[in-house]
Amino acid sequence: MQISKTREEIEKRLNAVGDEIKNNRKENMNTLLAPEPVGFDREKMSAEIRFVKSQWETNERGEVHGGAIAAMFDTSMGMTVLAYSDSEHISTADLSVSFIRPFTGGSFIFAAEIVHLGRTLVRARAVARDEASGKTLASASANFVHLK
Repeated sequence: MQISKTREEIEKRLNAVGDEIKNNRKENMNTLLAPEPVGFDREKMSAEIRFVKSQWETNERGEVHGGAIAAMFDTSMGMTVLAYSDSEHISTADLSVSFIRPFTGGSFIFAAEIVHLGRTLVRARAVARDEASGKTLASASANFVHLK
């Protein structure tokens, strides 16, 4: 798989997507999740996105709710796809999450990578880790469709 974007273009796009989410005046799932790009690897077509736990995301046990975790996977992989592809808009075609441990910490790193970057479909996978302990908490895979 050939990467056409330079390192600078990828970094600029990843940060632009993060800023667009952060500065959106209309509150939505992404603005509430507040993703923070923290790194990327051009050769692996990957990115790391940080999420800090918010009270609204928790269940009655104080763990992050599975639906919020799925949204974090969707957002982190979507941001990665947008950083590496030429698309301005994408849509999630499917998303599969495997939960390993409860999300009890205060912040999490989602490492997402593109498996296949096609003209119509993009396949991605990701792993979520507790930022403090480094323990793997969940994994996911998804397909995204380029929109015109």
